[in-house]
Amino acid sequence: MKTTPPSPDSVHAQAVDWLLRIRSENCPETERHAFNSWLEESAGHRQAYETVQAQWEWMEPFRAMNFPARDAALRYRGKSPRRLFIYSAAATLLLAMGLTAFMPNGWLGIPYTYVAEKGEHQTIKLADGSSIELNTECEVRVHFNRWQRSVDMIKGEAFFTVAHDAERPFEVRAGSGRIRDIGTAFEVYIKPEHVIVAVQEGIVEVQASGKRELTAGQQLAFSNSGEFQALQAQDVAGLTAWRQGNLVFRNRRLDDVLAEVGRYHDTRIRLQNEALGKLRVSGTFHTAKLGDTLNAIAAILPVSIDQVGTHEIVLKSATSNDR
Repeated sequence: MKTTPPSPDSVHAQAVDWLLRIRSENCPETERHAFNSWLEESAGHRQAYETVQAQWEWMEPFRAMNFPARDAALRYRGKSPRRLFIYSAAATLLLAMGLTAFMPNGWLGIPYTYVAEKGEHQTIKLADGSSIELNTECEVRVHFNRWQRSVDMIKGEAFFTVAHDAERPFEVRAGSGRIRDIGTAFEVYIKPEHVIVAVQEGIVEVQASGKRELTAGQQLAFSNSGEFQALQAQDVAGLTAWRQGNLVFRNRRLDDVLAEVGRYHDTRIRLQNEALGKLRVSGTFHTAKLGDTLNAIAAILPVSIDQVGTHEIVLKSATSNDR
């Protein structure tokens, strides 16, 4: 039997209803558990609740105003179903007054946080037609309003495909720098020592300690203090191969390669000694297939694989007898 997904309006009403229930001083634990279950049912539920909660908090300064609908909603204490409907309707009316202000094209907009856990890869479609692809262990915070489109990169690696809008610039803040789009597709990767920006299409402007403009095929890095840094030559297609589930290495140090591979798995991968880290690796490997990747490395380098635990692997010198 085919079911019809709930409309955004009905999910919004449910979110308002739950907001009133859990804010009640007498809210029982059973209802709180039910709320958590509802929240986990879908990303749409979580987003709707975050929206309603942000709207409610934004309107808190108006608590001193004599507004009967709001007062009725705030006095909710677990009434009968009919009373619940009345108070929910009142709250919905109240929140709807500020709804347009919080829309992506509204005056204020509401920031949304998106997270890809270890090993995940997800694509976020934005209200303006742009998209963000999140690589493993990535977190971004998106804030659109009437005048601007901005993204704060908290950690990780993401690929941006931006719909051009001359009146609302698209800006990504990462580390100590800002990347402003001029209608393009580009990559931003926050590493411990620096931030990498690579352009696939169009033009971006990078602002850190200075200002640089990048066109298609170009890339650069800036340090945590904002200083621009030279990068080892690498084509953008190889840098963004994770979008197809691959990692591409060209004459990269083994310790660097293992650090990149380890981002996708819960298994700790370490080297027997520092000397092994200087070995060089070239090849294309699948992000999801740790065993195949390590076996391929062992086939081209003088190393052996030692599984020392459920979640730990040591790469040793193939001639070593140390255990």
